[in-house]
Amino acid sequence: MKTIRSLAGGLALSALAIGPGAAETYTASTWFAPTHLLSHFPYMEWHEAVAKETGGRVEFEIYNGGTLLPPKATMAGVADGVAQVGIVYPGYQPAELPLNNLLIDASFVSDNHYAAAFAYTEMIMTNPQVHGEWSANGVVVGPGFATAIYNFVCAKPVYSLAQAAGKKFRTAGAAQVDFVESIGGIAVSVPFSDVYTGMQRGSLDCAMVDPTTLTVGPKLAEVTTDVTQIPVGIIIGASWVYNKPFWRGLPVEDRRILMEQMVLALARMEIGYEVQGNEGLDGSRASGVKIAPPEADLAAALDRFNADFLGQLPKLAAERFRIDGPDVILQDFLARQDAWKARLAEIDIQDEAAILALLNTHIFAGIDVDSYGMQD
Repeated sequence: MKTIRSLAGGLALSALAIGPGAAETYTASTWFAPTHLLSHFPYMEWHEAVAKETGGRVEFEIYNGGTLLPPKATMAGVADGVAQVGIVYPGYQPAELPLNNLLIDASFVSDNHYAAAFAYTEMIMTNPQVHGEWSANGVVVGPGFATAIYNFVCAKPVYSLAQAAGKKFRTAGAAQVDFVESIGGIAVSVPFSDVYTGMQRGSLDCAMVDPTTLTVGPKLAEVTTDVTQIPVGIIIGASWVYNKPFWRGLPVEDRRILMEQMVLALARMEIGYEVQGNEGLDGSRASGVKIAPPEADLAAALDRFNADFLGQLPKLAAERFRIDGPDVILQDFLARQDAWKARLAEIDIQDEAAILALLNTHIFAGIDVDSYGMQD
């Protein structure tokens, strides 16, 4: 087998097109640890399934933790053939992916991670404008992801406006900064790796993070007294972004296997966020952390902020990202999220078969693998 670790000088991958029965080991890049949900399901489990289902014709060597491509360089690195596939957060490429960044901004108001992930997947794979941004940057985009919903994770009670006033919040993104300041808090920008010690030493009162971090990874429950279950954002991105010559050089039966395994990994990843988020809350509660919703005034403040935020977002996005007519894209995304919330309300959201049935019915049945990603 041939192991491709890098293709210096932007060597074209067309020479690596594989025919039926040929066996190749390709390169996949993720900047998360192997056990992280955004690496475990979409890369560690996925690549083993792909190798099995293709009979070894397509295998990937996984580079975790950004050892091959750092986050900001992944899209360009994949386009250049340094890796054949990688995970991309569009927030690192606002100039190249302006419409995707509009959707990232809009996801601050998301309150259901399944709906956000599936609506974003629809947008990047089926909306011509949003999909076209990826193609223009030399890649073929696959399904997306969404983290669990962010909450207030605090070293002291913050359930009301009075309690929020003057508190120091670790924030990530402009919308979080603006919301914290709107409720009288102080936004602090520090690396995520510094959150534990910041809360431990008192330089931070709260962090806006998803509940999986309470008992996994940094284990913030150890320095947390209170979790306010207020939805204050989410992270969305593309789990799989492929090098064009690689994708187009695969026989359709292998592209179909890749697509099937991506859909399965997407379902498992979002179920994983639900399960691990619940485990984080339950484990924290068992260790003495108070878990409670916000009081009425804080909840109302978020509702007002979200309404103002969405009202101003098209104009701000048009100026910041130089987008024409962003409101159409924004409303499309919001409507898709609402539709997904309605569908999800009818099923057990931890039932893998039920999630897969929804995904296949409402997204992937309409995607023609024979032609997907094959033309600019």
